Amino acid sequence: MTPTGSYIFPSQVVLTPELRQLCLRAPSMRPLLDMASDTLSMDFRAILRDASDEEANDPRFRRPLINMMGIAGYKEELRRGDLHPVCVTGISLGFLSAAAAAGWVSMEDMVRMSNTMASIEMEVFEGTDLTSVFFYNCDYTKVFEELRAQDLDSLLHMSVVVSSNQFIAACHEADVRNLRPALAKAGALFKVIPYSFPGHCDLMGEVKTRFAEEWTFRDPCSNLSIPIVSINDGRPYTSSEAIWELATEQYTTVLQWNDVLSYLEGLDLDGHVVLEPSDFVLKAMSLDPSCGLKARSGGILDVSE
Repeated sequence: MTPTGSYIFPSQVVLTPELRQLCLRAPSMRPLLDMASDTLSMDFRAILRDASDEEANDPRFRRPLINMMGIAGYKEELRRGDLHPVCVTGISLGFLSAAAAAGWVSMEDMVRMSNTMASIEMEVFEGTDLTSVFFYNCDYTKVFEELRAQDLDSLLHMSVVVSSNQFIAACHEADVRNLRPALAKAGALFKVIPYSFPGHCDLMGEVKTRFAEEWTFRDPCSNLSIPIVSINDGRPYTSSEAIWELATEQYTTVLQWNDVLSYLEGLDLDGHVVLEPSDFVLKAMSLDPSCGLKARSGGILDVSE
């Protein structure tokens, strides 16, 4: 009997030269790169090969690319047949990848949706110096208690509870200096996330409204073939309508990635695969002393290996 498992789709990350080369070399990525190039009228292969780091990390390109990395990797894993998927899930951008992999939308609509989301966010936030910050080695409740004690809590907007000792929040880069003393007192270490805008917080209200009004499906969307565990509430869904609502609500919902991991752990599956680019998710899990979920990296293969 084939072992059972879950497949975890990653959030957006910085596109390094290594990731760009992996996408160019992996056979399973080639038709998806061509599909996205035709759908979005941009040459994905040329951007991967020739663009500067800043150009390659434009979210209108990077996000669809990471969606496709997840989809290609998922298909590779299914072809190898190591784990039968009982459910899928994804952190932030990975929710869209997971939903598409389970049959919600066409690949064309997936890359269009990802590109549209990024375009709206750029129009709303570009030039504001608002960004996302990753915090670790700390309890988010204690961090915000200290910020409130120093009347600084309005400067930081909670976005994602990653684990018991990690979270993501948004702020103005100019405010980081003012926050440092309170963060140090709370024992929080942090890193500003490059090429990022705010996500999943109260700052996203205009983006949420505009996306819900402007987006149109060009292909029919369907109920999922297997459940997706939502990062909004850590529960499984297969309804097409529910997936749309959850994807839209993500904009202004503080996401609970820790609840997803706890839910997956309670399923007692044989294994869990974090699809490439997997480093952030796997590292976050390894740094959380309360995370009992064991997972491995998987996905697209490099033909040079």
